[in-house]
Amino acid sequence: MHEYVPLWVKSNHSFLEGASFPEELVDRAHALGLPALAMTDRDGVYGLVRAHMRAKEIGLRLLTGAQLALDVDGGEHTVVALAKTREGYAHLCRMLSRGHARCEKGASLVHLDDFHEAEGLIFLCPSPEPLRALHSMHGPAPLFALCVRQLTDRERPLERRLREVARELDVAPVGANEVLYHDRIRRPLQDVLACIRAGKVLSEAGHVIRPNAEHDLKPRERLAHLFSDDPACLRRSLDIAEQCSFSLDDIRYRYPEEHLPNGATEQSWLRDLTFRGARRRYRGSVPADVRTQLERELDIIRKLDYGGYFLTMYEIVQFCRQANILCQGRGSAANSAVCFCLGIT
Repeated sequence: MHEYVPLWVKSNHSFLEGASFPEELVDRAHALGLPALAMTDRDGVYGLVRAHMRAKEIGLRLLTGAQLALDVDGGEHTVVALAKTREGYAHLCRMLSRGHARCEKGASLVHLDDFHEAEGLIFLCPSPEPLRALHSMHGPAPLFALCVRQLTDRERPLERRLREVARELDVAPVGANEVLYHDRIRRPLQDVLACIRAGKVLSEAGHVIRPNAEHDLKPRERLAHLFSDDPACLRRSLDIAEQCSFSLDDIRYRYPEEHLPNGATEQSWLRDLTFRGARRRYRGSVPADVRTQLERELDIIRKLDYGGYFLTMYEIVQFCRQANILCQGRGSAANSAVCFCLGIT
């Protein structure tokens, strides 16, 4: 068995770097029989939704992450972050927001201080500097040394140094390649994108472009051959993938919490206000058909977790009436019995 999970994958949402659509990467991973795929676009989660939707359609497990640019002693280093949990995804998004706020548009730079809130995340470090820096904050638990093999002359010395530091810090290595396209046929396109990003022409590209076409999404056998000297390093990608249980399906919209009377929930307070208003509207006696309609609407609001929104609209209308400000409730729910009884419409 040569199973592995690609843990460092960038789509064309890594602007002017990735050369394949998220759907193409997902389809290719599925066609290769891989058990899962991580989507780790540069400085963001831009391609995640499209990858998630396609992965759901065809039954491929998708891991959520991003490639971060980390400032270590004034130098910029790459770290790949993967979300294990819903909390981890929230921390990742917060780190990305802070990183973008520090930079001009199109760039991001996270600081070590941003990693103090890193519960639910796994970090993969392809060079020694960020590995040391993050280990000093978190210890070995959420860290792995990312051993990347692309058949270049520079990677072996780098991997030797990385493994030495990993042994010193008691951090496990994991094997991968940096995926920039789903198929080797996209290598020329990736070269052009890299030149556009660097403001170079192909004839003067030099080290701006990658030295070979080894940044494709590889079959298991090909990557297993690259790590034939350490198959356990590659299999560790499966263990990491098993730790990442988060999916975009875990996210539901969370409305800001309302100020409620002691002991009340959003739903109970909304129900109380609705039936108070109903008794006013119908002069003390709520007709049976109106009560049935209110119960049906309140149940829908509960299931969709929209109670807070109705309470906010109620507060706004109440304030306007008290301040003698003309207001009129409008929108797709304006004809609801709940809105009518709350006085919104």
